[in-house]
Amino acid sequence: MRGVRALVALVVACGCQGQAPEGGPGGSGGDDGLTPDAGDPQVTAPCATPLAIPTTGRALDLMPPARLAEVASRAPCVPAGPVRTLLESAETLWYDKHSLTPGYQDSFGDNVVAPIGMRPNTIDPGLIDTAVPGGHAQIFSSIGVFEFPFGHPLGPTDDVAVVDFWWPAQANGAALPVVYWKRDPNQYTHRYEWMFPIGTVFGEMLFIDEGGERHPFEIRTRTRTATGWAVDVLRPFPRATDLADAIEEAGGTSPALTALVTQLRGTAPLAAHSLGGTHFPGAFPTRTGGIEMLPALTGADSALVRGLLRTTPFRSARGIAWKQAGGKTAWAAGAAGRGTIVPTGYSAASVEVSEPSCDGCHRDAGRPFKDWYDNILAYGELWGNDEIFTWHPFTLSKFVDAQGEVVNFNYDNREIRPDLRAAGLVAPYVPTTHPASQYKRLVRDWTDFAY
Repeated sequence: MRGVRALVALVVACGCQGQAPEGGPGGSGGDDGLTPDAGDPQVTAPCATPLAIPTTGRALDLMPPARLAEVASRAPCVPAGPVRTLLESAETLWYDKHSLTPGYQDSFGDNVVAPIGMRPNTIDPGLIDTAVPGGHAQIFSSIGVFEFPFGHPLGPTDDVAVVDFWWPAQANGAALPVVYWKRDPNQYTHRYEWMFPIGTVFGEMLFIDEGGERHPFEIRTRTRTATGWAVDVLRPFPRATDLADAIEEAGGTSPALTALVTQLRGTAPLAAHSLGGTHFPGAFPTRTGGIEMLPALTGADSALVRGLLRTTPFRSARGIAWKQAGGKTAWAAGAAGRGTIVPTGYSAASVEVSEPSCDGCHRDAGRPFKDWYDNILAYGELWGNDEIFTWHPFTLSKFVDAQGEVVNFNYDNREIRPDLRAAGLVAPYVPTTHPASQYKRLVRDWTDFAY
């Protein structure tokens, strides 16, 4: 527990986002970084002991233990420290889109003539287009995938697997619940809101998935503070020279790897790169910079580089550029083909790891579609709440079936999960029981909207 509390304290300090409550999450700590640097002389063989993600012993399993075991078997090397402690904690809950089905609220209606409720992201396009002709194409890039902010946040990739994790904030040895309340400002607005306690950590572990074989390449974390979310991203090679060093140390001397090392250490101008929104006007201003495309690798060359993803300590890439050259900055590597350290088409080169960078998207979780589209005045809101997209407290079987089809469309199907309540992980919001020292609402200019 001490290591996890240290994580919260450190991320809060790193993000300059306020203080965690005294005696609660973040009340102890004392390191000066999120993870020990791989070059720290005090860290001896950081990958000698594999990361051990427990598959049993939790108060509640969101993901089936067998599926979590598959994830655990492909976990990356994370040095001893707060992040590793969190990942190895049985208090950390793991989930994916199959175990916590993504969805969004439709809070407009009277639940008599106009239905309200929770809708899966896999909703049948016809259910939208009947009410708003062409509406599905405006807000979804494909069935199950929102256009917000630019269709596919990782880029035009087809070889990525994402697994999410949630560490509930702790106080006095027990989890602090996510608090929720229902807001009914008028007869046509009926929305559930929720708020995470200070110290909550959400994250995701990203894998390149080719033919069912997973290779970890990134870990992302968001830690709730009093004024927002502190962020970090861990990668095995934050800089181009880090990968060049690792290839040379591993004995990579083939013509392809020699050419790659020369490229990584080179100072040739970076190619121009931009990332901007295609839909939801104004939600995501275009970001420009540079990109270095890593060539595709095959055979033994790919095996060597992919092996480095499992045997190189992951460390913070916060504020670190992959490469700067020709007056341009690339914040992450790109890939022209398969067999390297990031997915083909990976688009993070224009995204710095920082709070302002990440808040550009997350600040709109739960925002009504009408703010972007006048013709979708009465349809619903972006998925998520409290600046987290992937989590919600609703019973899955009440709004979606195993095929991703809507359940109970014509009446309010939102039920707070009984298992989350029984485990003490969610609770109705009572200000006197849930004080501002532990719960601080984030308010945007659109918060508390009404239809």
